[in-house]
Amino acid sequence: MRPDSRPQKKRRINKLVPPRPFPTVPSSVSATGPRSAHKEGKNLICITRKTALGAYLRRCKDVVLKDGYKTLHFSAMGAAIPHLLQLVVALPSILPFAADEIKTQVTTGTVEIQDEVIPDDDEEDFTYDTRGKSSLNVVFKIGDGEFEGDKSGVVKKNSKRRAGTNGGQEAKSTGNRDQGRGAQDSADIVLQEPEQEEIEML
Repeated sequence: MRPDSRPQKKRRINKLVPPRPFPTVPSSVSATGPRSAHKEGKNLICITRKTALGAYLRRCKDVVLKDGYKTLHFSAMGAAIPHLLQLVVALPSILPFAADEIKTQVTTGTVEIQDEVIPDDDEEDFTYDTRGKSSLNVVFKIGDGEFEGDKSGVVKKNSKRRAGTNGGQEAKSTGNRDQGRGAQDSADIVLQEPEQEEIEML
């Protein structure tokens, strides 16, 4: 029996977006607010080939010198891994720190990614294929890695929360006093009703 010489149809595959290692917006930050107001999560950086190496260098320099972060977390997958390695090698030369103060921790892994297989027949359902993609995570630490930026945003947030709690307790206690006065006044009116009826009967 001769093998089938007819060319096989190529499957149409839609590559889905891989899962992000870091959230786009931290859970403690409002997602609807302006990005310039975000103070948390600036040290979590996903590396892609779409962004130039110089842009990443400027961004990391601002995060360290202006925002006060001393620990940066990088993540890259697939073809972006060489881009991340170049960034980690070039970053110490633009920072005003000694070489022995900078430490890096590199972790390799594999991330499962799903691809959507588009059927030739519109009546058929979509199927999904799972494949592995290499990943690289780098922790870039300067000194002890402690945050040295502006912490006033956290303090103000907590102070507002405490003020709101105290204000609520005061309003609640005031409302209870007013409610007690109202109940006392209504009780006085009820006690006076029989006297009014007796006056009308006279």
